[in-house]
Amino acid sequence: MTTTTTAAGADVAVVRSVFEAFANRDLAAIGDLFHDDATWNHRNDDRLGGLHRGSDQIVAYLAESAQLTGGTLRPVPQSLMADGEGRVSVLVRISGTRLDGRSFDDQQIVLFTLDGGRVSTVDQFIGDPCAVTAFWA
Repeated sequence: MTTTTTAAGADVAVVRSVFEAFANRDLAAIGDLFHDDATWNHRNDDRLGGLHRGSDQIVAYLAESAQLTGGTLRPVPQSLMADGEGRVSVLVRISGTRLDGRSFDDQQIVLFTLDGGRVSTVDQFIGDPCAVTAFWA
């Protein structure tokens, strides 16, 4: 139990670091937290939707989302749960405002898979797909 608890805590700390780096707009730190061949799947049919491959594309995806919202995009983790085997599930509330006044506030599930203390995959499940699609249009 101690090994699993320790591993789960370490995995949660890495995922928290991803959210903290985004909050601080530290794109270099985000890139360092991901494997070079990592993937992020934004599971929605919108401007930012689809599979982003490689840490550079992931950083570009996150940078574009911050830019499109004038820096107002706020992903705030509500709950993080880890299994001690490299998987961390995050209930996250994401909000932001576009420069034209559109806004959204969406509860989402983001599943991280880690390997060797770095992120290898992210699967992002959107709470209200239609509202998020309209926001990013």
